[in-house]
Amino acid sequence: MANFWLAFGAVFPMFCYMALGKLISWLKFMKYEDFRQLNQVIFEFFIPCMLFSSIYNSDFKSAANPWLIAEVVGAVLLVYVTLWLVVPHFIKEKRNASVVIQAWYRSNFVLFGMLLGGNIYPDRDLGIIASMAAFVVPLFNILAVILFEAFRGGKVSIVTIIKKIFQNKLVIAGMLGVFFAATGIRLPLLLSDVISDVGNVALLMALVCIGGMLSFGSVMHDWPLLAWALSGRLLVVPLLALPLFVALGCRDVELVAILAAFASPCAVAGVPMAYAMGANGDLAGEVQAVSSVACLFTMLIFIWVLRSFGFIA
Repeated sequence: MANFWLAFGAVFPMFCYMALGKLISWLKFMKYEDFRQLNQVIFEFFIPCMLFSSIYNSDFKSAANPWLIAEVVGAVLLVYVTLWLVVPHFIKEKRNASVVIQAWYRSNFVLFGMLLGGNIYPDRDLGIIASMAAFVVPLFNILAVILFEAFRGGKVSIVTIIKKIFQNKLVIAGMLGVFFAATGIRLPLLLSDVISDVGNVALLMALVCIGGMLSFGSVMHDWPLLAWALSGRLLVVPLLALPLFVALGCRDVELVAILAAFASPCAVAGVPMAYAMGANGDLAGEVQAVSSVACLFTMLIFIWVLRSFGFIA
């Protein structure tokens, strides 16, 4: 029972932050559009600062695990290619199929990785999570551009892919963080402290915004497609990935990083990208909303089980 309450303690704060956002919305202190704009600011500026600061301040050379990062990248690619080949046989409309594929492979890794890591290991260096994000986030973006462009019948352009990558502030922040951490170049202390302080508010505010934007208005209409997307994102993929990485020797912080990469909800950034590239943006928004709530229960179970078997100390 102690393991359950430890797992509950890792997830409960996330529920509270999201519930606070929903309460603010219900009380009409902020409208959906206000939350959406604030969320954009957070993901464009605050979370990149958090990612940069996490890598910059970590013991990067000892925290980064090139083999683990390569294995995670390989697992994401395997899921992606498999779904590309399988999903269109079951979901004929391509604008829906691309959203389901994205839901299965693309998680909200940066946000939930740092949250889970901080809640479970408050006194540990989370450099492995931050350094993994520096490689996984660009991969998510590259694969999404290729996916949506191909499924709407467009020609996949290397120039377009590169442009999309470098338009993403998380990618830029991750690359800069790796550069400074790997080279040992130090910023002026006052500047690095400001960046760190800005990043410190990112996680809490991002979850408040997710809660404030939660809307389930058309869920019943799209329920069959939602079931496809949610079952893969929250159950099938983590149930395949977690035993594999446990077998490969991942434990503690590394395993929490794996949990965040493969069991966290759908990426917030995937929703505007779906709209912009001709996919079913409404469905993408519904999947993101429902998975953000449902993952609190599935993650609770996964953490409980992993703690019970001693894989997470």
